[in-house]
Amino acid sequence: MTLHNLTGQFLVHSKMQNLLFLLFILFISSCKKEEPVSQVKYNYLNQNLKTDYSFNPNSYWVYENQNSNIDSVVLVNQETGFTSVCPQNDCARNEFITLTFKSMSRGVSFNQYLMSNFIRYNGGGTFGQHGQPIHILNRDQGYQFNGLVVGEVFDSLQVSNTMYYNVEKMTVQADQQFQKKFDYDRDFYFVPSIGIVRIVIHDHKQGVITWDLKRYHLE
Repeated sequence: MTLHNLTGQFLVHSKMQNLLFLLFILFISSCKKEEPVSQVKYNYLNQNLKTDYSFNPNSYWVYENQNSNIDSVVLVNQETGFTSVCPQNDCARNEFITLTFKSMSRGVSFNQYLMSNFIRYNGGGTFGQHGQPIHILNRDQGYQFNGLVVGEVFDSLQVSNTMYYNVEKMTVQADQQFQKKFDYDRDFYFVPSIGIVRIVIHDHKQGVITWDLKRYHLE
């Protein structure tokens, strides 16, 4: 056998080895299970809600009732994040903003929890399940959700000596709350980029108590 023939056989054998190796790699690759695509979905805050009702720490609102009592409400902390995923991975992670306030006259803290298109009072929880809704966007008048009733929108409303515009009224029916946060029915009057300008508490013992915004400062 000539050197030429030996060289040719070597080349053919080498090519066969390379081909077999390539086929082996392709076979192994085809046998690998595809990595599961993540099923986690993310829901984000309604941009209008975030723009109109998320404020910076050290902002404050001063209210006065008909008995000349004063209450200053100070925003002491803001926290943002996403809720956890459900154990069965069957619900989305929701963006949230927690605004923690302190009532200076009562010496108590509470929060407003923004998620999706609504605001909850003292909200939170692993999945954002806690709290009483006090505001919701994009719902018609009369819509009800966990004790919250969407009221009318006033083109203008005078509160104390100030005229406010595009005022949204929201009512919480105490006996319809899924999680009881308020003892009596309450009306909340919201103004975009300002916050709550009036709270009316329908107290069965003391009568109706109205807290009107006197002044405010936004950081």
